[in-house]
Amino acid sequence: MSNTSTPDDVPAVHDTNDDGRLRSVVVTYEGTPDRQTLYPPEATETERLTHWLTADADAFHHLDEMR
Repeated sequence: MSNTSTPDDVPAVHDTNDDGRLRSVVVTYEGTPDRQTLYPPEATETERLTHWLTADADAFHHLDEMR
């Protein structure tokens, strides 16, 4: 989630912004569940870690899938 080096067990980060309201980043790990964080575009890295929602990625569902 930053420009710093990442551990070897973090192979991929996927950052999306579908509607312009919140951003979403998924960090993919080997051997443990992927983690997804929702945050506003202007949030700093520290704010993302301390103020915004992070959970296992499979706990999130796209709104269109739930209608």
